Order: sequence, then C-alpha cells, then structure tokens
Amino acid sequence: MAGYHAEPPEGAQLAPRARASVGEMILCCFLPLMVIVVSTALIRSNQYLMQKENFPYPFILVILHCIFCSLFALALLFIKPSLYPALTDPDKKVELSWHYYSNKILPIALCFAISLVLSNMAYKYCSVAFLQMIKEGNIITIYMMALVVGLETYSHTQVSILILMLAATWSCVEGELNFSFVGFLVQGTASFCEAAKTIFQALVLSGKGQKLDPMSTVLVVMPMSGLLLGLVLLFNNLVIELGFAQQPSFQELWAWKGFLSLNILNAFLLNILIAVFLKYLSPVSYILTGNIKDICVVCMSAFLIHEAISMTQVMGFSMQVLCVFAWTGYKQYGIQVPKDEKAEVKC
Repeated sequence: MAGYHAEPPEGAQLAPRARASVGEMILCCFLPLMVIVVSTALIRSNQYLMQKENFPYPFILVILHCIFCSLFALALLFIKPSLYPALTDPDKKVELSWHYYSNKILPIALCFAISLVLSNMAYKYCSVAFLQMIKEGNIITIYMMALVVGLETYSHTQVSILILMLAATWSCVEGELNFSFVGFLVQGTASFCEAAKTIFQALVLSGKGQKLDPMSTVLVVMPMSGLLLGLVLLFNNLVIELGFAQQPSFQELWAWKGFLSLNILNAFLLNILIAVFLKYLSPVSYILTGNIKDICVVCMSAFLIHEAISMTQVMGFSMQVLCVFAWTGYKQYGIQVPKDEKAEVKC
C-alpha cells in the first residue's frame, strides 16, 4: 500500500542522510528492481487467476489477501517491532481510538477494499496493457482531489502536464482494439477509489496530528478492509445475492491452494518492499520506479504475451510516460527549492 505523500513546507531544506552502510547501499541498489519484479508478478498472477477457466472470484481473492496479509503483518510485529514505530515507539505511538478508526482508518479501508475488488474484476474484461494505461492517468484525479483538501496548490505547470496526460490517456482509450465499456467503467471506478484512498492515506501518513508509518498502516487498514468485505459477503449470503460477490466451492479453493498461497505471499512481500523502499529511498524514487514498472508490464504484454496494442496506444502510452517523468521532475526540482534559491535562479 503505497501512500500519496504531501509536499514538505515551502522553503524547507531536506534533512541530510546519515552515512549508509555497505549493506544499505546494496539494498538501495536492488530495491527498485525487486519492487518492479514483485509488483509485475502480482499483476500477472492476479490477471491469470481472474480468467474464467481459473479462479474468477475477485471478491474472495481480496478477502484472502486481507486475512492473510493481516496475520503475516501481526506475526512480523512480534518478530521485528521496530518496523512499526507508530505502534511500538513511545515517542511516535499513535492512539488507535474509536474516533481515530472511524474518522481516518475507515475511509482508507473502504476505498482500498473497493479499489482492490474492482481492479481485479477489470482483468475479466480488459487486457493488462490497457488497464496499466488507464492507471497511468490516476495522477489527474489525485491532483484534483489534493487541491480540494489542501495537499496541493494550483500550478500552471502541473495543470499543463495533466492536460497532456489527459490527452495521452484518451488516445490510449481510443486506440484500444478490444474495447470493453464495462471493463473501462470498472477500472475507472477502481482508479477513482484508489485516488481517494491515496488522499485519505496522505492525511494519515503525512498530514497534521498523529501519523502512521507504512507498515503500521498495513496492519491497521488490512483487517478493517477484510471486515468490511466480510460484512458484504454476509449480506450476500443471508439477505440478497450480489452478482459481484460470487464464491468458489471448497473444491475450487483446494484445487488452487498452491497458486493462491503464492499469490498471497506475493502481495504481502510487495507491502514489505514498499515500506522498506520508502524508508531508505525517496517518494519520488518510488514514483519513478512505478513508472518503469508500468513500462515493463506494457512491453511484456506486447512482446511476450502478444496482447493487441495499436500504434495510437503506443504513442499515447509514450506520452503518458513522458508526462509522469515531467511531473516527477517538477515535483522534485520545481517545488522543493527554497524561496531564496528560487529568487537567485530568477536573477
């Protein structure tokens, strides 16, 4: 669960890092590659499971992720408490009161659960490459929401980049050879919920007041998401049957137990890698790593999986990638420059 990070106050200097050990330097070199490989593996394994002849139960898959990732995170809390400073460090400890849960954790958990179910459901209708292209446009929704809640300030440069991103995303949609409106609508809703989750998470991780670290967020949000989905499943079984909450038979679960176990471990490993990544590297590095991952996924879809991609989509996706690099560069070097240095540059 990667969070959207609010920018530091204007004029703030970045704190100098302590000298890293050789082990940390090696870890930092391999972290981006590990995140790309593990993230790509999760995308592909989810897409494989969602095929009609395999395990097309996105609702149940997400519930399994929530249950077992919560258990693994709880076990890791006892093994290495230092990974959860917001829960174990007296100076950083967050009071998990009912008010905190209902006002801060519940919105994140709800949006997170919906986005996961819908994003997995979208694999039933659209290719992985097309869905990744749609997800690239998430920064548009995130920026608009961030403006509303005060995490961002209006910038002509950022808006110009986002207009280009919107045009590029639209060309990817127009160029889709096997377009599915249902799939597009499902992924669009998933992206909206993902953007909302990102904003809510930003307020918890980087906003005013008590702050949760990434691993503590996983441990607190995952059980809540699983509980919400469990209540929907209970409603489906006891009140009225919901089409999107289809459930597999015990035989199907048992037949896929090996693949599902690997898929769940893959999801939890990705959560750990993201937390470690944000500890040793910057959020900007994470955004760039995610951008490279998207390139790898789309290229793999085109050249290895042989998914149909039009030339319009190739051009649109290329423009999306350039927009993300431009966006990241501006966020890093255009906003985090202190006022005095900006004045010197203008002179």
